[in-house]
Amino acid sequence: VLGVFGGVLDRLYKNRCPVSNVFADRTVTTAAMAQKFEVTENQWTSIETIVKLLKPLQVITTVFCGEKYCSISMVRPLLNIVVEKHLQPQINDDEIAENFKHTVIQELKDRFKLGWNPSSVVSAKHIASFLDPRYKDLEHEAVEAREEIRTRVKSLLDDISIDNSDIQIQTSETKNDSSALAFLYGDKGNCNTDDSTVQLQNYLAEPQLRFDFDALEWWKTRAMKYPLMVVLAVKYLGIPATSVSSERCFSTAGNIVTAKRSCLAPETVNMLVFLYQNKQLL
Repeated sequence: VLGVFGGVLDRLYKNRCPVSNVFADRTVTTAAMAQKFEVTENQWTSIETIVKLLKPLQVITTVFCGEKYCSISMVRPLLNIVVEKHLQPQINDDEIAENFKHTVIQELKDRFKLGWNPSSVVSAKHIASFLDPRYKDLEHEAVEAREEIRTRVKSLLDDISIDNSDIQIQTSETKNDSSALAFLYGDKGNCNTDDSTVQLQNYLAEPQLRFDFDALEWWKTRAMKYPLMVVLAVKYLGIPATSVSSERCFSTAGNIVTAKRSCLAPETVNMLVFLYQNKQLL
């Protein structure tokens, strides 16, 4: 909400001159209206300050609403970055900025449970951040939380290993090309990649990616190397950070099923929504 509000104020401030001209034009507004709605210089200064303070929240809201990348893994890292780099008190802060920063920091920490204590529980956001190669080192988490998250992931990997002891994620071409080599190498060619402990250790040894790399593409190219971990990555990194995607889908359906097209069969509506949402892939 704060991010959206920041966008509204930003647009208002950018149109400061046209707004002031409209209030000063008596052919458009009366003196009474101008007096009622006029924005004073002090108010414009306050709006400018609030816009600057809300800018990080506006940007992070836009990032969380994206659909072409994994967003849930970015929630905790980016919120910590906003708190540490954009909302820390400065010497030249006025009263408005000081109160705003203090309130927003406290609300973010309470709402998203950014802190860690002995009673804290490892959530899907924690696991998703660990499975994202851009945040796998968990630098944004407390030291105690990092070990708890890794332990939880190890437990999930063990469950997958037990339930899917014969899991093999490979393409048909790889099967055909590697069958002869597998026969020649025999047991010596077995590097025990199906072991959950080995996969987790190898993943931890991987270098952490820059923030602008594609995490999904990274996992796509390493599905063979981490056959157990990629199952977790697909499960957790596919979770959207917000409900915006579903709301967009409902809006699409509302634009399709209009008053003049109210007799469309449910199957037809589903197919039209699917085609519209995936038109960039066609």
